Amino acid sequence: MATVLKPPQQPHAETSERPRRSAWRQRLVEAERGVTLGLRGDSTLFVHLFVGCVILISAVVLSLSITEWALLILALAVVISAEMFNKVMIELGRLIPGSSDDSPHNCLKIATAAVFVTMSGTMLAVGLIFARHLWLMFQA
Repeated sequence: MATVLKPPQQPHAETSERPRRSAWRQRLVEAERGVTLGLRGDSTLFVHLFVGCVILISAVVLSLSITEWALLILALAVVISAEMFNKVMIELGRLIPGSSDDSPHNCLKIATAAVFVTMSGTMLAVGLIFARHLWLMFQA
């Protein structure tokens, strides 16, 4: 008696797909992948996160109030968001083939300037909060 081997059957498209996630879970997965791409694709986002950790550790040492904590976290989130939007502009600029005008380069310059303005404002706010606490610490 001969054994007949059957070729492997292709799974149906319906059975090979993973079950769909709910919309909010899918957004969380996409956000996590976006942060991962941002960290891997550009070292400046990693630097912002490192400096943010240093600022948060300093905030613990200085025992900030809840309002000051909220301002620090908000400021750090705005800087990281601005840097991610800058990364988006860079990626979109790469999609545009060599154009005759400087529009893509100007967009990247404006995006970089937006990050700089955001970082400057954040540094000023963090500096004011820390300066106040350091002043009070050395007054006593």
